[in-house]
Amino acid sequence: MKIIVESGELKRTLGIVSRGVSSRPQLPILSGVMLKAKDNEVSLVATDLEISFWLSLSAKVEEEGEVVVPAKLFSELVSSFPSGNVTLSVEKHVVKIEVDGIVSEIVGQGAEDFPSVPRANKAQVVLRSGDFRQKIDRVCVSAARDDTRPVLTGVLWEINEEKVSLVATDGYRLSVDSLTLSKTELEKETRLILPARSLQEISKMLGETGADDFSLEFNKSNQQVIFKVGEIEVTSRLIAGEFPPYQQIMPNTYSSRAVFGKGEILEGVKRASLFARDNANIVKLQMEKDKVVVRAENSQVGTSVSNVPATTEGDELTVAFNARYLLDYLASCTSETVIWETEGELKPSVFRNEDEKTWVQVVMPVRVQE
Repeated sequence: MKIIVESGELKRTLGIVSRGVSSRPQLPILSGVMLKAKDNEVSLVATDLEISFWLSLSAKVEEEGEVVVPAKLFSELVSSFPSGNVTLSVEKHVVKIEVDGIVSEIVGQGAEDFPSVPRANKAQVVLRSGDFRQKIDRVCVSAARDDTRPVLTGVLWEINEEKVSLVATDGYRLSVDSLTLSKTELEKETRLILPARSLQEISKMLGETGADDFSLEFNKSNQQVIFKVGEIEVTSRLIAGEFPPYQQIMPNTYSSRAVFGKGEILEGVKRASLFARDNANIVKLQMEKDKVVVRAENSQVGTSVSNVPATTEGDELTVAFNARYLLDYLASCTSETVIWETEGELKPSVFRNEDEKTWVQVVMPVRVQE
């Protein structure tokens, strides 16, 4: 293989593709990036078997071929290059790299053992980038972080002709939102579970590229989804399994309700969380007439009490929460006003805002001993 590429484009492409390289690869070859030269372009591919990145750039291909190079070393080397053309040539898996009088050699590997990565074929769903980024970022906060129950590390997509409902839960909290589809060619009522990590990577990429929209293509038989953002293709596995029946824990009524300022409650919870760190991270919201009291107590440290003005109705009550769950929700809330509804101290609490009717956050209370 022998190619000539522009160093700036090579740096940019490596910066994107390297996101697919695992820091703890299951196989040694997964610590590398595959270079595949054909026709008038070179494709860079990286995968950790859960998520894969494929991006091509223009090149002068003097000899076609493919090779796998160590991702970290190659990226750091290329980032040090000056502007200009870079010549890469491969002989017996040794990659010779020349640019502006600089000559380096890297020992690579044959590409025959590199996993096959599917390519995009036909867009089945088209989504607007801005809408997707906002909603996926706040839904993903409720996805589980550990793999004890793999299905909970994903986001459920319920797709119909007009919209896709997004649902994530870790068993202690639940986020529900929806996206309007620009285009869909899927059959009605398609249900799929996509890894939260993959969706967050796509969100970051959309922010960096500035793309107005992007497409998705699902392959149920191979349990994969391909995202296409401009010329970038990202392949992710789908998560197999049955998503919990989340509708069963979605409250439809309430006996107590409070409406208050997002900024004031956020600051109150932040202060309380300082005192709650050594006390199971428990913060209490106490609903009283015309106010919500945010409280945290620690016999070794002290007490924090914040009175937040609120419009209240129904029964007065006190509910204990994990402070992190409240902070995650409030940090992603763009509305100036938050609505809190609950049927009781040990019942799921619903948080929503008046600006966005589709977004609902459910947080389970913490049972505490008085």
